[in-house]
Amino acid sequence: MKLLKKLKKCVEDDFVAFRLSIITPDKELVEENCEIVSFWTVEGSMGVLTHRAPIITALDIAELKAKKTDGEEVFYAVHGGYMDVDGEKVTIVTDAAEHWKEIDIARAERSRRKAEELLKKAQSDREEARAKARIERALLRIKLARR
Repeated sequence: MKLLKKLKKCVEDDFVAFRLSIITPDKELVEENCEIVSFWTVEGSMGVLTHRAPIITALDIAELKAKKTDGEEVFYAVHGGYMDVDGEKVTIVTDAAEHWKEIDIARAERSRRKAEELLKKAQSDREEARAKARIERALLRIKLARR
């Protein structure tokens, strides 16, 4: 709790927003000013505040939560990729990401069912791993769509 109070005081005393960009092969999904971003790397959870020391990290298939400078909290389904933090900007490059309000839950449910069928029919470790990753992505999308 003390850490959260210290972080809040730091933000209040020396607040400067940073830019969040989420880029997919198809489009730049978001470009907005944020106060904090929390996410999952392949090694565990992390958060980024303004003036964060530079880091490049691999992202897991997981939810990304961002608090914008107007106080609004937004959520994204991020399907892996990489994050580059330079202290003033957070850039995420990923094969796929979706804003939580734009997720089609029926499509996500269909994708989950299809992936479960593929898992049952998997004949190799590779096929099994791909099916499990598809299930994980579908479950993430379903979870966020139900918020």
